[in-house]
Amino acid sequence: MRWGRVAAVAGVAAVVLAPVWGPPALRPFGFFAVRRIELVGIRHLAPEVVTGALGLRRGASVWDRVGVLAARVRGVPGVDEVVVSRRLPGTLRVSVREVEPVALGSGSGGLVSLGPDGRPLPYDPARTALDLPVVQRAEPSIVAALSAIQAADPTFFAEVASARGGPAGSLELEVEGLGRVRLALPVDAAVVQAVAAVARDLASRSQAWRELDGRYAGWVVVRRASKAEAKS
Repeated sequence: MRWGRVAAVAGVAAVVLAPVWGPPALRPFGFFAVRRIELVGIRHLAPEVVTGALGLRRGASVWDRVGVLAARVRGVPGVDEVVVSRRLPGTLRVSVREVEPVALGSGSGGLVSLGPDGRPLPYDPARTALDLPVVQRAEPSIVAALSAIQAADPTFFAEVASARGGPAGSLELEVEGLGRVRLALPVDAAVVQAVAAVARDLASRSQAWRELDGRYAGWVVVRRASKAEAKS
């Protein structure tokens, strides 16, 4: 009995390791039927959207071509990249990298999440509790600027409540409970970091401000709040 089990395991291993004829030979065996799907990296997409996109047939095998399955999921809006792998005997592991949302804009049914290119993403802001800047219009330059700010200083980005286009091709940000920030377009990461540093320095000294202007090369102009504004 012991040698029989060893021979059986060795036989299966030989089939598995055969790169060409191994998987087709194992597909008919119910032992390798898909019984579980593991989703990794899903934060904003509804899980049923991803599992549905796999298009698994009845009695699907883990030895079905994972490249085909990955291509199906890759076609789902909001999916940036996906890898499908096997965990024997009956599990498919689907690792997804989602497109990161950077803003909320107006849609026909209320607020919709927007990707770095300004296109709507199929994420439900209410279900996933997205806390992102609100834009009046999904202008690619504005949304791309928010994406650049997010990459340059995530902490500062998290304080931005809304964004809109300003005069002479600039960007205007409303920072939650603090004031307005003006930046030139396209956004420079070094300027974002400088403005964020000034905002933190003022906060550490309990000094109120109504506007930080980073449109001037090498300078961040601070326009302080009036006494009445500071008290409010």
